[in-house]
Amino acid sequence: MAIISNPRVCFSYAAYAKNIIAALKSLDIPVEEGLSDFEFSALESNLEFSFPPDLRSILREGLPVAPGFPNWRSASPQQLEVQINLPILGLRKEVSRGRFWLRRWGSRPEDERQAVISAKEFLRSVPVLVPIFRQFYIPASPQSAGNPVFYVHGAEVEVWSFDLAGFFQRIEFRRRDERMTTGDLNDKAPAWAATRARRIEFWTELAAEVEKSKAESGAGKVGLEERMGEAARRLAEGGWGEEDVREMMAMDGCDRERITDGEIISDWEGVTCHLRLLSRRLLRGGWCTKDVVDSLGFSDDDDDCYQSSFLLERTVKE
Repeated sequence: MAIISNPRVCFSYAAYAKNIIAALKSLDIPVEEGLSDFEFSALESNLEFSFPPDLRSILREGLPVAPGFPNWRSASPQQLEVQINLPILGLRKEVSRGRFWLRRWGSRPEDERQAVISAKEFLRSVPVLVPIFRQFYIPASPQSAGNPVFYVHGAEVEVWSFDLAGFFQRIEFRRRDERMTTGDLNDKAPAWAATRARRIEFWTELAAEVEKSKAESGAGKVGLEERMGEAARRLAEGGWGEEDVREMMAMDGCDRERITDGEIISDWEGVTCHLRLLSRRLLRGGWCTKDVVDSLGFSDDDDDCYQSSFLLERTVKE
């Protein structure tokens, strides 16, 4: 454990830990006596990680034992080991389902079993995440206060807060029929609270990649909606009635989403299915291929125009 040279900062952490435990108790969250030095040593030896100083300070002051909190005292070593390994196990499970693969790992093996083996090897050396509450974790390294808190659920990873103080400012706990945060009881963040997230090997990059994938997915959905809106407008201008246009533009469940290789993308098979059905109706109504392509909003220099023509050729043959 790192030694903090500034005694005033040490006092601030101790005082903050007391405030957090008091706030949890006021929210009717059961809190037992804090962990002793002996218990910390036994846990760290058995589980092969060290508690970050700020989390250690809180757990020394009191041990929350409500559902969702890891019970560092009463849970079996096997239970605690599963909780600690859950983020990695979740990622490996997503790999086995074909829903997750990082670009930095190179090309994904075609054999699913080999993909899981490779992912397991890649994930072997990533920093340990220590469970705080439910799907929220704090990195065990670097061994200094102020590590960010991550939300991890399967391949869904995000930086939840810059540090532990930010976590307790944001997270909601339920008390009877109301939801409150510890920040509601003490809205002043400590002077030492982080103002930006520290970079954590692997996890920071993964969170950024997930966020980027979400943004790209959102842009893709907006683009699809604009394209379909333009198609609807052109159909109306071509003489189709409002009811006919509405019926043809209904997605019929084809606008689902799926997760592939760590990215959230539009279901292209569903979009293709919808376009083929729409194209078939137009072709049977006497429209030529060029008119159908134009009505769907594709220009002559559109990169998707070739794909659309190929799609229509298959539709005509059917």
